Amino acid sequence: MNTLKVEHVVSINLPIKETFAYMSNLENLAYWSGFVISARKISNEEMLIGTTVRCTVRILGRWFETTYEIVEGVTDRYFSYKSIMGFAASFTYIRFEPKDSGTNVLMDIMLHFVGGYLGFDETLVANAISRQIASDLQTLKDLLEITASRCSNSE
Repeated sequence: MNTLKVEHVVSINLPIKETFAYMSNLENLAYWSGFVISARKISNEEMLIGTTVRCTVRILGRWFETTYEIVEGVTDRYFSYKSIMGFAASFTYIRFEPKDSGTNVLMDIMLHFVGGYLGFDETLVANAISRQIASDLQTLKDLLEITASRCSNSE
């Protein structure tokens, strides 16, 4: 089994409570993740532990269906989710830390590819996934900060 670990941090100028609420709703992945084309909750639980979300993902030109389940979490502190169906076993841990009036979001992802890296070189896959996740976190930052700015300007 081939394992890939990716770690990234982004600072978002928004309180932890709002950042956590947005990110812990995995249906929002489709708005900020370049990998996730669509995300739909398929369980009856409220968002957080036990919630399952089915996603259509696209990696290096290939499309996959993946189901994630939130497996642990403490509101406004951290949560993690794992794939329970899909092309690669994955585990994502997201931690939220206060920074000035905003939030540091720390994201750790472990991917386990069975039988190779989708037919590509390991370095190519690792670099492509790492760059995309860094870009995704920047998109998340922009989305949350611009949305918050527009809401406060309209008041």
